[in-house]
Order: sequence, then structure tokens, then C-alpha cells
Amino acid sequence: MNPITSPDQQEAAHLEKLRSQISTDIESMHQQEASLREYEQRLRLLVDHAHHNPPTQPSPQHLVPPGPGPDATELNAAWEKYERAHALLEAARRGLTDDRLALKDREEKLAQRETEVGRREAWVKVREQELDAQAQAKAHSPAPKPSFTTAPFLAARNLFTNRG
Repeated sequence: MNPITSPDQQEAAHLEKLRSQISTDIESMHQQEASLREYEQRLRLLVDHAHHNPPTQPSPQHLVPPGPGPDATELNAAWEKYERAHALLEAARRGLTDDRLALKDREEKLAQRETEVGRREAWVKVREQELDAQAQAKAHSPAPKPSFTTAPFLAARNLFTNRG
């Protein structure tokens, strides 16, 4: 048999359910907080490491020896050559990007044109079928009787064309 529960017992069960949900929520928040603290600690270590150890890749100005000499001029020429090549590479990359965008735009226009042509072809096909149906209907229907206004002209035409 089902025991009849009073409103107090229902409320107590509901409160117990809420209490368990709150406790699981608090537990998950503690886990997230611990994870965030660990992440913050790793970030601080990375920032400290970056501040204490400057980048190991020197810039072109640092590679050039301070005085004139054969090594300095060769090095400067090599850097100039590198910078020109890098500038050419970047220009080519930008050109390829522009070409790729233009090609994409062209493909989109071509696809639109293709759908438009397909739509027109379908319309022409339907129109041709309608005209064929009309022509067949005219071919199977009896010729109309000439009216009083056109009958004399038809008779004259037949008279003159048969004489030729």
C-alpha cells in the first residue's frame, strides 16, 4: 500500500533533494577553483620565465658587428638579401590571397549563373512543350470555316494560284 505523505514530509524530501544538489554544486566549484589556481600558477611561472630569459633569437641589428670589416659587410649584404626575399615572399603571399578571394568570388558568380541558366532552360523546355501541344491541337482540330469577309479573298487566291 502507498503510504500517504503529508505536506511536511514532501517539503522535507524536496529540501533534502535541494541540499544534495547544492552540495554537489559546491564540490564541483571547489574542483574548478583548484583547477583555476593550478592554471594561474602555471601562467605565473611562464611569465616569470619570459621576464628572466629574453628571447634567444637575435634581431638583425644585434648580429652586425660594431666595426667595419669584411664580415660586417658580408653580413649586412646577406641581411639585405634576406629582407628583399622576405618582402618578395610576403608580396607573393598577398597576391595569392587576393587571387584566391577573386577566384572564390568568380566561382560564386559562376554558380549563380549556372542556376539561372538551369532555371531558364527549364522554362524554355516547358514553353516548347506548351507550343508543341498547341501545334498538335491545331493540327487535329478541323479547319475553321471562312467568314463572309475573308471568303471572297480566299476564293480569288485559290483561283489565281491554281492557274499558274
